[in-house]
Amino acid sequence: MIEWRSLLKSQEGSILPMFAVVIVILISIMAVAIDFSRYVLVSEKLQTAADSAAVAAARSAKRYVKMEIDPGEYTDICCDSEGKCSPCCKDCGDPFEVTGLESDLIEKQGYKRYCCSCGCGPVKLLDRWVVYENNGAEARAAAETFFNLNKPKEMGAAAGGESEISSITLYNDRNSPLYPSAVVKTEGKLKTLMLNFMDKMYPDSNMSELGASRCAQGGTFYYDLNGKYHRAAQEGCN
Repeated sequence: MIEWRSLLKSQEGSILPMFAVVIVILISIMAVAIDFSRYVLVSEKLQTAADSAAVAAARSAKRYVKMEIDPGEYTDICCDSEGKCSPCCKDCGDPFEVTGLESDLIEKQGYKRYCCSCGCGPVKLLDRWVVYENNGAEARAAAETFFNLNKPKEMGAAAGGESEISSITLYNDRNSPLYPSAVVKTEGKLKTLMLNFMDKMYPDSNMSELGASRCAQGGTFYYDLNGKYHRAAQEGCN
């Protein structure tokens, strides 16, 4: 009888440590599930913020054109051999090239101000391209504005996290396969809700926050001389 009681006490003593280990494992699994789900969701929000910043930067580019304009003819008075005079048009000169904003020269028909009084002759479109002006200052400002409007609150200072644009690269070189586009890279930190308990158990684990980085590319499309959209830039977020 004494031997059975000793055996039962021995079994009870071995079950308690096992139960404690199981509880720790279950809590760890639950912590991983909760914080990983939050991490996935917030990472998607960070991607959305990066996408909006890249598109805003790309749309800030200015579209330029080069045109060959025949100024046409100007109004004058012409007289014949009999001395009869009447209004007529005379040649204004040779065609010349003009470079300017597409919105001004084409959309608003600004090229007409180079025409003489009788109207222009043939007008040819020689080239089209885009430029991120002022060393990209406007593009960077637009990217920062839209990123701040869309960045995840879970990565905000109030939530114990942080997020920012780590770099903005603008491709102005027409020889680059990434022209014309803007590539925005972002990074952020998410404060964990449950995994931080592991820092107390394992001081070197550093699980109080989870880091994320995302990249987005915005393309600046424009019409080529053939009237079709310019090719899309190659992928810049490899």
